Amino acid sequence: MPENPSEPRHYDVVLGGKTPPPLTGAVLGGLAGVKQRLRSTVAEHRIAALMEAPHYGEAGLDLIIQALDDKAEQVRDTACILLQGKLAKLTLLKKDVATWNKWRAHSIRLEEGINVDLSAVNLSGFNLSGFNFSSANLMGANLSGANLRGADLKGANLSEANLSGADLTQTNLTFAGFWNADLRQANLTEANLTQADLRRANLGGAIMADGTVHDE
Repeated sequence: MPENPSEPRHYDVVLGGKTPPPLTGAVLGGLAGVKQRLRSTVAEHRIAALMEAPHYGEAGLDLIIQALDDKAEQVRDTACILLQGKLAKLTLLKKDVATWNKWRAHSIRLEEGINVDLSAVNLSGFNLSGFNFSSANLMGANLSGANLRGADLKGANLSEANLSGADLTQTNLTFAGFWNADLRQANLTEANLTQADLRRANLGGAIMADGTVHDE
């Protein structure tokens, strides 16, 4: 039988001090307990709550993402570090560009997440316009038909990635690597390809930066 994420678990804290709580007393645990402690005025209590939040799946990840706006820097830093996993990054990507870029700004300041690992992820058809993917590892990622208009892919590893039909208009692709990437029918109009490595990339039918169409 699947666990109820809102129920207290063995790692939750029980409400009480030196005096044992009454039989009808509340248990400071479960997802509700995490939410309660995140409303604490003490930053250390909010950090402790965040450390438990990953145990509660997407609901917990949402709480961590919200903590990127916490008034205390140490709480924001904790949230940033807790969002390093691939599942957490995919949850961030599904939010919006502002949320993702906010996390990237925090992570780069902390020297965490500079080489964001999104290798082999399926982002086909996603709206990723304006997203900051600088220095990201997107090797083997499926970005077919994705909207990457105006995105920052400077220094990204796009080797073996599927970018067929993707919109890369005005995208920053400086120093990006496209070894064996599929760029068929991609739109690269006004993209910055300075020192991008397009060796062995399949550019059949792609609209290049200058507006010309690459031969099939």
